[in-house]
Amino acid sequence: MSSSLIRCLLAVYALSESFEVVASKDVAHLLGVKRPTIHRSLEILQRKGLIQKAPYGDIHLTDDGMRMAQTLERQRDDIAVLFARRFGLASEEGTAAAFALMSCLSNESLARLQQAT
Repeated sequence: MSSSLIRCLLAVYALSESFEVVASKDVAHLLGVKRPTIHRSLEILQRKGLIQKAPYGDIHLTDDGMRMAQTLERQRDDIAVLFARRFGLASEEGTAAAFALMSCLSNESLARLQQAT
């Protein structure tokens, strides 16, 4: 999954943890991008069965989306900590590196990185 889709899914997850209603404008605001960009990402996440979204309506994670978001969040956090502890990267840089790796490495390689923390 691309870095932008991972970020979008995790934004929906974070917002749904705090608010009953999640709208695309909220996701766009959280990520600091324009709404058309978010709409495209949300459409892809919906086709993948990770979210449910009514046209111009609320966004909800599916059970699969919730599980994937929780897994991705753990991976992101573990890899970001690894980069901070082992290489002295700032938090923002470690998180950016984590997203980049998560979008291009296999699950096996990501699991190895997580074990290194």
